Parts: sequence; structure tokens; C-alpha cells
Amino acid sequence: MKIAFTSCMNFKPGAQGYQRVWNRIAQEQPDYLFLLGDQIYMDYFPNLGEPAGWTAAKFADVMQGKYEAQWAVANFKALRDALRQKQDNGGGVYGTWDDHDFAWNNARGSDVGAAVKQQTRRLFTKYMQIGQLDNPAHLDPAVDGIYYSIPLMHQQQRIGKAIFLDTRWYSAAPGDASPLLGQKQLDYLKQELAGEQGYVLICAGMPIRATGNGWLRYRDDYAKFRAIIQGRKSIFLTGDIHENAFLPPAGETKMFEVVSSGAFVTKYYLTGERENFGILEYTPASTDIKLFDKKGLEKHNVIDNATFMHQEIR
Repeated sequence: MKIAFTSCMNFKPGAQGYQRVWNRIAQEQPDYLFLLGDQIYMDYFPNLGEPAGWTAAKFADVMQGKYEAQWAVANFKALRDALRQKQDNGGGVYGTWDDHDFAWNNARGSDVGAAVKQQTRRLFTKYMQIGQLDNPAHLDPAVDGIYYSIPLMHQQQRIGKAIFLDTRWYSAAPGDASPLLGQKQLDYLKQELAGEQGYVLICAGMPIRATGNGWLRYRDDYAKFRAIIQGRKSIFLTGDIHENAFLPPAGETKMFEVVSSGAFVTKYYLTGERENFGILEYTPASTDIKLFDKKGLEKHNVIDNATFMHQEIR
């Protein structure tokens, strides 16, 4: 099983001719593509937060245009179309959102009106093709936000699951008692992990430890999350920060945090557009993780899936 994962795609006029990152991902021949937030940018510097003043109708109209532009990029479309051939059958395209494709920069659920939230969820599920009528097993239309799970397959055998979480819909301003995931989603996660003895990936748009703006600022929800995953071997895949990062388990947890962010976006103007992505390759013996940028790659090997020991190879 091979999973490509990345985040942060800022379409610009003329993008039909570039976004080379999708060709590079295709060369790795993944089974799955996980898009982990900011698939589009509703706002970007110097106009951060501008959509907050729009009506729901204008918001939906602009958002649809941004999806149409990004989804029409030829090599991005080619990769999606190829992987859709495996959808729900040992591969496919899945993902979740982060602030810029949920609403606007640093938007939290408590900042966004109900009408806008319904439009953004409608368009996300439409373009990501999650929760469609021919795919009822994933996203429940009665559930708020974007959280669901999919089975993971290796050589036609189920080996575990990937769980996609939503760190935006229920969130409020950071604080010890502020919600991040919310109790309904925490209950869902607990239910999804109950009795699961296989391989577990947890995916979300907001990093946990890789940034000062992450989960650590939500003390109570983070503590509940840690209690749910306590002692479970797992890998957390995320994006957001326009960089790649690999963080071994902290404290008593057995969860690795792996960030790949910056598929096509600028981190610093002098460095130009990024081409960051990750590849997770599973075998029954081990998991290899490669983090790519324009300069090369960094390799990490979870030596033994039984013990989750870690070795880094650069």
C-alpha cells in the first residue's frame, strides 16, 4: 500500500502549465492520494479575511470558481482520474479541509455563519466526491463538518483504516476549555477505534505539535484525544504549515506526526513555489515515509510495525 499525501494548493492564472508536483507524485505510483487541507485558498496575503464580509451567495460563487480552476489543472486532473479508478477498492482520493478551504485564514467554526458553513461543506463534498450517493459508507449527510473513515487495503486485504478529522467546524478561539474537535467528533473517533486491531492513520488539516498554532492550545480537547489514542500505534498525517516535518511519538503516546504541506504555494517569496509532498509505503514488516521538496527527499523508516521503532535515513 502506498499513500501520497500533501496540502496547500494556491491556484494562480497560468497554472495549467505547471504545478509539477502532481507529475512527481504520479511517478511514485501511489494507490491513494490524501489531500489534507487548503485545496483552494479563499483568501491570501494581502487580503486575508476578506471573505468574512461576503454574503453566503457570493462566498459560494467565488468558492466554486476556485474549485473549478484548481480541478481543471491538467496534471492534477490526470492524477485524480487515475486514482479514482481504485476508489473504495484499494485506493482512491480522499481528504479533509483546513482554514482556507473551510472559510478564510485562521477561520474557526465559531467565526463562520451557518449559511456559509453549509455552502462550504456542500462544495467540498462535491469536488472531493466524498459522501456521494454511490458512496454512502463514508460521510453521513446528517453529520456536521467533515469527518469519516475509510478501510485501508494492502494486496486486496484489509489492514486497518484511515480516519479523517475536522479541526475547523466545531472549533473556537484557542483556550484551555475551547473546543477543537468537539464532543460529537471525539465520540466518533472513540467509536471508530473501538475494536480496531489493525493499522491506523489519523488525518487532519491542523498539525498537533508541529506549530505553535496547533492542538496544544486546546488543552481539554487535546487531553481527551490523547486518552482515546493512549497506547495505540498510529500515524497522524497533516498539513497547513507550508513545510514538511516528521515528529516521533511524544511522552507515553505511540503516535508519529508527519506533515507534508506546500504542494503549490509560497512559503517565503524568495524561495518561490513549493513542491512538497509525502509518500507513506506500508508493508507488513515496516512503514517507510519519504518527504519530498524541490531539493530532494528525507526518508524515515518505522522499522517494525509491531514495535513502531523509528530510524531516520537522510
